Amino acid sequence: MGTFVNPWIHGEQDREWIHDFFGGEQDLYGTAYTNVGLLEKRGSNTEEEVEGLIRIFGISTGSHILDWCGGWGRHAVPLARRGYKVTLLDFSKEYLERAGTYAEREGVSLNLVHADFRETPPDIQADYAINMFTAGIGYLSEEDDVKALVSLRNALKPGAHILIDTINLFWIIRNFMPTAWHESADGTKWYLEKRRFDFHTNTNNTACVYRDRSNGKEISCEHALRMYSPADLARILRAARFVPQDLFGDFDGSEFTLTSKRVVMTALRLD
Repeated sequence: MGTFVNPWIHGEQDREWIHDFFGGEQDLYGTAYTNVGLLEKRGSNTEEEVEGLIRIFGISTGSHILDWCGGWGRHAVPLARRGYKVTLLDFSKEYLERAGTYAEREGVSLNLVHADFRETPPDIQADYAINMFTAGIGYLSEEDDVKALVSLRNALKPGAHILIDTINLFWIIRNFMPTAWHESADGTKWYLEKRRFDFHTNTNNTACVYRDRSNGKEISCEHALRMYSPADLARILRAARFVPQDLFGDFDGSEFTLTSKRVVMTALRLD
């Protein structure tokens, strides 16, 4: 099992919403999404996504893959199971510990890197990088995204390929829901989101609250996600010296359209 490297700790004055939403003492994402069944639902396509990205890349066994902002290893562990060398980077130590436990249970090895995606360690030197399920990109400012992509570029070998999987701006606009309510099967836990879309920045601003009626526990948080069109995603990739390549509407290799829910874009690292 790999060890944590490059720990990144902010003081309270620098604290960003991601540190309350993902991991830490509050971990609204892990707590709420697990207890109302959203993670189980959204994780049901993991094997298809893994097979799809292998097919899109044509990755040979033994290649080194960086799962960038990979959480607790939903994609990293299945990739390691298939014989790839996998490095998983995430800023949440709790999620990395969970990934390590998952990998150990499955009998595979992961190199776990504890770092902010804007400070990806350059010594990783992977052959491929994947950024799955709208993770990291769009959470903060566009400047942060470019900085992160530059650090990713430096952590890859010359000629390396990356794949970014994010939500489609056009799909969100066509299907925007100002509120969303999720409840556990037994009715004791619920998760409410109230959303406001900022058209100046294409940002979905969300206020959310999770409540466990069995013990009175309540967690609330505000978060934001800036949505990228394929053209805008390609633009920031070029700013970080990647060359955008293929564009798909899903991991089955389907054509991207205005109604595609996801943007799956590949790019090549410039030397």
